[in-house]
Amino acid sequence: MNENPRNSRAKYWVLFATLLLLAAALILPPLINMNRYQRRIADAIGAGLGRRVHLSSVTLRLLPRPGLELSDFIVEEDPAFGAEPTLRASSVDASMRLMSLWRGRLEIGRISFDQPSLNLVRNSEGRWNIATMLLQASRIPNAPTAQRRVSGSPRFPYIEASNARVNFKIGNEKKPFSFLNADFAMWLANPDEWRLRFEAQPLRTDLDLDLSDTGRLRLEGSLHRTSEIGSMPVDLQTEWSNAPLGQLARLLLGRDTGWRGSLDVTGTITGSLFNPQFKSRIQIAGMHRQEFAPLEPFNVDATCQGNYAHESRSLENLTCLWPIDGGHLLLTGTVPNIEHPQPGFNLQIQNVPAAFGLSALRLVRSGFASSTQVSGVVGGNLVYSRSPVENLTGEATVNGLAIRTPGMDAPLVLPTLHVSSLTPQPARKRSARSRSTTPSSPVALHLATAGISLGEDVPLNISGDFTRQNFSLRLSGNASLERVRPILAMSSRLHNAALVLGPQGSATLDLTVRGPWLAPAATPDKPTPSITTEGSLRLRNATYQASFLPEPVEIISAQAAISATRIIWNPVSVVFHKIPATLSVTSPIPCAPPGCVRAFSLSTPQLDAGAIQSTLMGAGEHGEFLQQILARLDRNKVQWPALDGTIRTATFTLGPLALRDAGSEVHIEGRQIQFRSIEGHTLSGVLEGTGTMDATSSDPHYSFDVQLLHANVAGLASVWHEPPLSGTVSASAHLELSGYSPEGLAQSAKGTFHWDWTQGATTLVPAVLTRFDHWSADGAIRNRQLVLDQSSISRGPLRQTVSGTIAFDRNSNLTVADHEEPAHVARAAQSAP
Repeated sequence: MNENPRNSRAKYWVLFATLLLLAAALILPPLINMNRYQRRIADAIGAGLGRRVHLSSVTLRLLPRPGLELSDFIVEEDPAFGAEPTLRASSVDASMRLMSLWRGRLEIGRISFDQPSLNLVRNSEGRWNIATMLLQASRIPNAPTAQRRVSGSPRFPYIEASNARVNFKIGNEKKPFSFLNADFAMWLANPDEWRLRFEAQPLRTDLDLDLSDTGRLRLEGSLHRTSEIGSMPVDLQTEWSNAPLGQLARLLLGRDTGWRGSLDVTGTITGSLFNPQFKSRIQIAGMHRQEFAPLEPFNVDATCQGNYAHESRSLENLTCLWPIDGGHLLLTGTVPNIEHPQPGFNLQIQNVPAAFGLSALRLVRSGFASSTQVSGVVGGNLVYSRSPVENLTGEATVNGLAIRTPGMDAPLVLPTLHVSSLTPQPARKRSARSRSTTPSSPVALHLATAGISLGEDVPLNISGDFTRQNFSLRLSGNASLERVRPILAMSSRLHNAALVLGPQGSATLDLTVRGPWLAPAATPDKPTPSITTEGSLRLRNATYQASFLPEPVEIISAQAAISATRIIWNPVSVVFHKIPATLSVTSPIPCAPPGCVRAFSLSTPQLDAGAIQSTLMGAGEHGEFLQQILARLDRNKVQWPALDGTIRTATFTLGPLALRDAGSEVHIEGRQIQFRSIEGHTLSGVLEGTGTMDATSSDPHYSFDVQLLHANVAGLASVWHEPPLSGTVSASAHLELSGYSPEGLAQSAKGTFHWDWTQGATTLVPAVLTRFDHWSADGAIRNRQLVLDQSSISRGPLRQTVSGTIAFDRNSNLTVADHEEPAHVARAAQSAP
């Protein structure tokens, strides 16, 4: 069917008109000079804001919708708040409402600011510059932004800003706080209600803060018209989400307080602008210290409400509730004059589980009582005030407190604990002669003395004091070791001692445990800052089980003096496999490898090598000397602690040989022992030496340098059950051995020796020589024998050389030579009984 010619012509006209309008939209705006209206437009905007407005240029735009493009948009500041402009924007887009043009009126439908900078200023009278602009806007009658029909009143434009920056000033001082990447929108929802929406990232300009770590702040709600700015009704919803605690502290306080976790705050603000009421919910997930993660997650979920009074600048009717497992913490109070706060709070503690208190302690102490479980509830009421000085009153009780740790047959049940406030001493007034003053003592809580029955006639008493920064606990009295070991294990100073003590025996304690709630960060000078324990500890009839010993050490009695820098165990009376000894040990605090060396001294009436061998290997066993103790070290990967000290005994017996007044200075560390000195008296002579034992390889290695001075050879003959020998001998030797058994030690022995034997007699070469004036010998030790390299014997004018070997079993193969023919003498040792 053919198309109607009239319809075709109509379409052409519509198309022509469209093209004409499009051409006009593209061609006309540059031809129209809007700058002649620049002052009029600026004055119109300024009248609505109550401030002078400046523009550098105005451009008309018809596409995609009619509007004005304003360049270098500046809103001047009220002189009462300063000289810097309130608002700057390099470009502003103002879209016109077309329908208003038919009524001969220019209405702006949307105002869009691109990357504006806004200064919020508070003057000395406590007024904000934004308040006067809000009041000015509230006095101008406008129709709602979304109203479709043109009415007698102009419609309020939709105002928006993107990528904005908001700065804060107090008078002429610009504060470091800002909002960055802010998005803002405001419109008139009905004739008396503005709606607004704001979203931004908090920023601190004097610190290097990653914006992704400051969370996102959102605000949405409404403002209502009013004749007075202070009575302007507000209804706002706020949210601050995903704010890390560490960065939040840096943002608000300018420093990192060391706390970590994720903060989310939601709330509402209602009432009047100057006297609003607020409600909020505060949630912290995964709260912990930066140095360590707690044993279990610690979360906070509390609600707070109150109101702000503008005239007094105070927070009033504060109420914060934190429900905790059937109980709660309820904080109420006021904060007068938030600029110079002197708050007053009341804390109600209602049926809070004691386990919550333990979790709170683990927030500030790494690994504190990791396997400990507690039960019981805490209740009480505390009142804090700071007008004119700090004061804390009230009390709390802990009922049904029971502590259970691994190794306890039954939980440790404590009596009701009473905690009350300590009244601080008032500050002394400044005297006329002195400008110094004595500050008042800090507010504190006091734990009243409570007696705990721990298996002894005298109970163990506990008391303490707690301030904002520090705590102090005192333990005094008697307790069985079985019951008190878990308590001692909680102290870092006595933790290791508690682990190696058996359940038998009793203890008398007089200890004070003190320290800060938050331990300072570790430094090279103080690598392990910790709680300090000072006082004394006495043990009776206890046992000590070291992992590298085959059986426990019996402790008859032991006294420990504990100070801030060291622990001194002295005296300590012990019995180890029927060997009694008295010792002392001094350990520095802190003492952590490497670099920590403990000092000790040990004395015993007598020692027997055979008894030591049986002791180290275990009673009833027959094996190589030291093999089993070193095997224990291998199995358990045990390292000896670093020790410096002395060992002394009245008599050391090695088979038939006795060493009297024997002593040695030793250094023990890891798997090595250094004998820095060895001394004693034997055979009417003096024995001196040094040596080492190294057990780092598969077989222990020994190295000794010894010398025997002025020994009686006759005594040596009686030791070896030889026929009578005589004379005096001085000898020295360097000897190296390895292995466990006597056979292995003899086989590996090597080294060098020297002796000087005077006025002696011997049967080693009976066919040639029975008596002599002097016998000097140098040689080597190898292949289980002494090899004489240079040796000579003299008797009167006769000098003879002696060469050959003397085996460890005392079989000799010697050759004696002089000016005559040499004589070869072989001798078999007599078997000893």
